Amino acid sequence: MPQISVVIPTLQKNKELLINLLNTLEKDSCVKEIIVIDNSTKGLDFESPKTRIIIPQENLFVNPSWNLGVKEAKNEIVALLNDDIIIPEDFCARIAEKMTPDMGCVGYGTDNILESKEMTAPPQKTELKLEPTKARCLYWGIAIFFYKSSYYEIPDELKIYCGDDWIFTRNQCNKRQNYIVCGQDIYHYGSLSSNDKGLNPIGKRDTRLFRKLTYKWWQHILNIEPLFRGVRIILFGIKMSFHFNEKH
Repeated sequence: MPQISVVIPTLQKNKELLINLLNTLEKDSCVKEIIVIDNSTKGLDFESPKTRIIIPQENLFVNPSWNLGVKEAKNEIVALLNDDIIIPEDFCARIAEKMTPDMGCVGYGTDNILESKEMTAPPQKTELKLEPTKARCLYWGIAIFFYKSSYYEIPDELKIYCGDDWIFTRNQCNKRQNYIVCGQDIYHYGSLSSNDKGLNPIGKRDTRLFRKLTYKWWQHILNIEPLFRGVRIILFGIKMSFHFNEKH
């Protein structure tokens, strides 16, 4: 049976959601430790043998928290989870059982993410599968699974955005196939932390820096970037976004 370390950065914007997620993970047969990076610095009243709360002196933001959590993780398989999701029972176990060490990273498929604005019961367990992907959909980074050998430390300068892009593209550059999880719905409450308008300047800077670090010269002139149910095309510095019809 695979053993998993789960890393969850949080600002505790919705404590009920967070505690619900921790309780579900506590029951997961393959989850052996849960590392909560409490960027609110308030502390969290949640006692369990599996869970460790790390309280930094200040908000580390998402990407540095991921780096810290992976370094602290004791198991070879690590899951980076949002604090604003509701998952079914044995969610991590069923994904890890399908993973092999030669894979890149496994993220989440857009079609199985259900947006919700109210507390709800966990989704029913359904058969899931891992499908190869060449492009990172917008919500791929909500739940990322990998062997430590497939994790590439995110540059310190990238604070909030593009961390999932970094590990996705680093795996591609090293000839490792990335995957998406399909067939199992999860609920998502919608970026409780990253939607804070006060973080927009950091997000824009992250995006510019990521392009500077990773794009070849011609990609600044012509490139296609994935969006949530759509694409953004860059043509001679002009950006055009196209969105596909939503699923029914």
